[in-house]
Amino acid sequence: MTPLFAPTQVRAMDEAAIAAGTPSLTLMERAAGHLARTTTDVAGAAYGVRVAVLCGKGNNGGDGIAAARRLRAAGAWPVVCLLADPDDLSDDAAVQLRRWRAVGGRVTDSVPDALRSADVIVDCLLGTGATGAPRAPYDTAIDQLNAHDAPVVACDLPSGVNADTGAVVAQAVNAVVTLSLGAHKRGLALWPARGHVGELRLGDIGIRPADDAPAAHLVDADDVAAVLRAPSAAADKRARGVVVIVAGSDDMSGAAVLAARGALAAGAGLVTVATTTLARHFVAPNVPEAMTLALPDDDPDEAFARVADACAQADALAIGPGIGHDDPQVRLVRRCVAELDVPTVLDADGCNAFRHDAAALAEHCTPDLVLTPHRAELTRIADPDDAGELWERRIETVPELAGEWGATIVAKGPGTVTAAPDGRVWVNATGTPALATGGTGDVLTGMTVAALAAGRDPARVAATVALHGLAGRVAAEWRDVRSVTSLDVATAVPTALRRAMKAASGHAP
Repeated sequence: MTPLFAPTQVRAMDEAAIAAGTPSLTLMERAAGHLARTTTDVAGAAYGVRVAVLCGKGNNGGDGIAAARRLRAAGAWPVVCLLADPDDLSDDAAVQLRRWRAVGGRVTDSVPDALRSADVIVDCLLGTGATGAPRAPYDTAIDQLNAHDAPVVACDLPSGVNADTGAVVAQAVNAVVTLSLGAHKRGLALWPARGHVGELRLGDIGIRPADDAPAAHLVDADDVAAVLRAPSAAADKRARGVVVIVAGSDDMSGAAVLAARGALAAGAGLVTVATTTLARHFVAPNVPEAMTLALPDDDPDEAFARVADACAQADALAIGPGIGHDDPQVRLVRRCVAELDVPTVLDADGCNAFRHDAAALAEHCTPDLVLTPHRAELTRIADPDDAGELWERRIETVPELAGEWGATIVAKGPGTVTAAPDGRVWVNATGTPALATGGTGDVLTGMTVAALAAGRDPARVAATVALHGLAGRVAAEWRDVRSVTSLDVATAVPTALRRAMKAASGHAP
């Protein structure tokens, strides 16, 4: 799993390295070397390549000016476009400008002039300390840069994105490669910033202490097999995990089918679907591997008794997809959460049962509660004064809520954030637009309860989110991405898992 850091952490690493005796200009030269090599890699050559290096007044600009000098020495034709008064440059950037001029380097303040014949563009306009909408002249420069057809290499981050939260308020550079210096910034893994990053690379400049704790980890395809291990040869169906899924209703029986299909595809050994009598008759022929249990839809006490009895022999419970949010269903959910000491996954209407009542949710009985809400479901529970702020800063707010509620929270969406109550945070890298269709969340619920039944480490939940994304990618290979259905995703889970396992063993997937 790739470690991700808050920009403040990376700046502290810089300061620590300098305090330990590494001159700041040495760090800048190391960064410039990585930047120059990345630029020639993107261009396909060095000699004769025309490079426009757009620089601001901070150390990002200094990195760019130093890289221009290296590119010139390699035979490229770089031009430095400086959008700041030379008198306003940071100390190290001012040194680099003097060095650039000393070798006869070209400097202009005209973005159109610099871009006119560029084969590749290097974005060194704004650094990680920049927040909010880019101000003049950077806003215009970003628009002009994006209008040009040359590939863009972003230094540390694409200008205009928030390297901490992933927010994009206005203009932001569209890069083909982003070279993150020193350590990966967490905001670059989050959407919408991730859509501007392109390929993310790391330039090691020797600043990261070995014991510096990451703010989060990026979970990719390679991490799935390491966490979701295959069952032992001696495992029977109960050893693989026994799960109960409370899902579906007369109007939404498909949710129960999808959740059950997800659980079985993810490895559950025994699955019982508890649903209404009418929905039960739909589930049985569509998921013959699953057992079914009829629940009265107007008697929450009797429904609870039946669920509790089923859970007595179960390893995990999932509750919520498609059950509705009428009073009997809300009472059933709340009683299950308050009284059943079984690892539990709450999704959809299971989350909605705690609308504006996070305090009741926090009083859950199980020590292993997992919530899988999308944006609206999460904000309904938290009832914040500003729901937009909660979601925009989800890399910070979701871990806080996980700690307050004593639950693992899977905040679903592009770049899904999973946070454990012990402070661990994961960002998913395997998402795909193929998952943007109704019912894929129900499949994830089933997959998650299967993972929870086989092991209670929240890292398994994060790996399951990544596997779900891989399944979406596989389904998109089978069909056009616009045609993928949630059932396709459930069907693709075994193939996705097999690919992850083969890749981990060193065989071609």
